[in-house]
Amino acid sequence: MRELAQACVVAFVSLTAVGDAQLRAQDVAIQAGRDPALPEPEAKPLAIDFANDPVLGLEDTTADPETFRTIVAAALKQSPVGREARALQDAARARVGEARAGYLPAIDVGVSAFKTLERNFSDDPFNLIERSRPRERVDFTFSIAQPLIDFGRTDGRVRSAAARLRAAGFEREARTGEVAGDMVAAWTQVFGYQALVRLIEGFVAAQDGLGEAVETRIERGVSAEGDRARVASLRSQGLVQLAQARRQLASAEARFEELSGFAPPDRLLRPPLLDDTRYTREYAIFIAETAPQVLGAEASAEAREQEARAADADKFPDLTARVDNGRYGIFDDGRNDYDTRATVNFNWRILGGGVWSRARAAEAEAVAADAVADRVREEARRDAAIAWSDVQAIEEQIRALESAYKAARQSRDIVVARFEALRGSVFDVADAQNAYLNAASAYIRALTELDQARYILLLRTGRLLEVLEIQEEEVPL
Repeated sequence: MRELAQACVVAFVSLTAVGDAQLRAQDVAIQAGRDPALPEPEAKPLAIDFANDPVLGLEDTTADPETFRTIVAAALKQSPVGREARALQDAARARVGEARAGYLPAIDVGVSAFKTLERNFSDDPFNLIERSRPRERVDFTFSIAQPLIDFGRTDGRVRSAAARLRAAGFEREARTGEVAGDMVAAWTQVFGYQALVRLIEGFVAAQDGLGEAVETRIERGVSAEGDRARVASLRSQGLVQLAQARRQLASAEARFEELSGFAPPDRLLRPPLLDDTRYTREYAIFIAETAPQVLGAEASAEAREQEARAADADKFPDLTARVDNGRYGIFDDGRNDYDTRATVNFNWRILGGGVWSRARAAEAEAVAADAVADRVREEARRDAAIAWSDVQAIEEQIRALESAYKAARQSRDIVVARFEALRGSVFDVADAQNAYLNAASAYIRALTELDQARYILLLRTGRLLEVLEIQEEEVPL
C-alpha cells in the first residue's frame, strides 16, 4: 500500500520577467513527497487507522506560505494587466496636473519677421503710410493672461481629475487582486486534478488484481466467465475518467504556467491558509463596502459630479486679465519701439455652443454614475455574502464527505474480504470500488472548492492583497 508522505522540499528554478528585471525562485517547498493513492484493502476493515490515510492526509499538506506569496507576487509582476493599470494611473495623474494648470497664468512668447520682396506705391498722399513701412523688420511679442473669476470651472475640473486619479488607483488594486485570485484558483485546480489523476490511475491499476482474482474464481467454478466482461467494463470506465481528469489537469497546468511563468511540479501541494480569522456574515458584508471596486466606483461618481459642476460653470461669464508687450524692429540700430497694454476681458456666451445642453448632460451622467456606484456596492455586498455562505457550507460538506469516505473505504474492504473468501460477486466488488472512488474524488474536489472559496471571500472583502502581504516594492499600488 502506498501512503501519502508529508511535504518535502524539492528544488526547482523558475524565471519570470518584470520589465528588465528577473525574478529567480529556488528551493520552493510546494511539492509533495509521494502521490496520493487509494489505499489497498485491509484485513480488518472495522479497525482501520485513518490517521495515515493518504486521501484524508491531503487536508493537512499545504505549501510553504512564504513560497506561496513569492510565486503569487511574481505572477502579479509579469501580468500585463498590472502594466496596463499602472499606465492608466499615470495618465490620470497627468490629467491632474493638466487641470491644475488652469489656476496658473498663460504665457505666450512670439517672434515674427517679414521682408518685402517687391513693392511699388505712387506719390498719392493716400499711400503715405504704405510707402513709409520698412522693407524688413523683426518683432517680439510677450503676453500673459490670468483668469480671475470662472465661477468654479477650474475647481470642478481639478477635483474631477483628482477623483479620477483615486478611481484609477482603486481600479489598479482591484485588477491586481483579480490576477492574484486567478493565480490562486489555478493553483487549487492543479492540486485537485493532480490528486484525482493519481487516484484514478491507482483505481485502474487495481483492476488488474481484481481480474486475477476473478480468473481464480472461474477456475474454481465460483464465478462465471461473464465476470471477465464486468472487470473489463470496470477498467474501461476508469480509463474514461482518467482521460477526462488528465484533460482538465492539462488545462489547469497551462493556466498555472501562463500566470506564474513556470510549469507546476508533478505533485503540487494545497495553497496554505494564510488567514484563519473567523468573522460573521454581517461583518463580511460590512467590509465588502470598502473593497477596491466599490471605492473606485464611488470615486468615479465623484468625478462625474465635479465634471457636472464645471459644465454648469460654463453657463456663467468669466473675467480674465491680460498684459501684452510688443517690441518692434529689435535688430534695427537706434530703434526702441515698443508698447505694453493691460486688458481686462469680460466674456459671457449667452447663446450658442450647446452650453446649457452640455450642462444638463453632465448632470445626468453624474446621476447615472452615482447609480452605478450604488449598484457596485450592492453587488459587492451580495458577492461577499455568497462567498461567506460558500465557505461555511463547504466546510460542513467536507466533514460529511470525510465520514462518507471512511464508510466507503470500510465498505469496500469488507466486500473485498468477502470476495477473497469466495463469497459475494464481482458486481459487489465493482459497486464498492466505484463508491469508494467517488467518495475519494468528492472529498478532493471539496478540498479544492474550499480553498477557492476561502480566497474568493478574501477577494470579495478586499483583503486578498493584505493577506498575501503584497508590498509596495513588489507591486506598487
